[in-house]
Amino acid sequence: MNYVILFACVLGISSGQLLFKLAARSNSQAEQIWQIIMSPALILAIIIYGIATLAWVWQLRQLPLVKAYPFMALSFAIVPLASTVLLEESVRPHYWSGVILIVTGILFTIA
Repeated sequence: MNYVILFACVLGISSGQLLFKLAARSNSQAEQIWQIIMSPALILAIIIYGIATLAWVWQLRQLPLVKAYPFMALSFAIVPLASTVLLEESVRPHYWSGVILIVTGILFTIA
């Protein structure tokens, strides 16, 4: 069950990153800092980040950091994948080789 919650934390952090990017895109023309602060995407990102952080701290009470922390590297796979699909950003093919290495490394750490 702990690994499910850790994965949910990673999804929350990854979602927050995507929302930060959406907030940055939508407010690229904003002249007032208040417009950026009140961006729905930014507010949602902060809320999701906050919840994911609280869940992360709770999981650190359950697991050693050396077991939990490698899961955070999954965000290096999730964010680029989601950004290519949802934000239509491009990622070079060799980047995916690195992602495969990261995921393989995570599998070694939890085994």
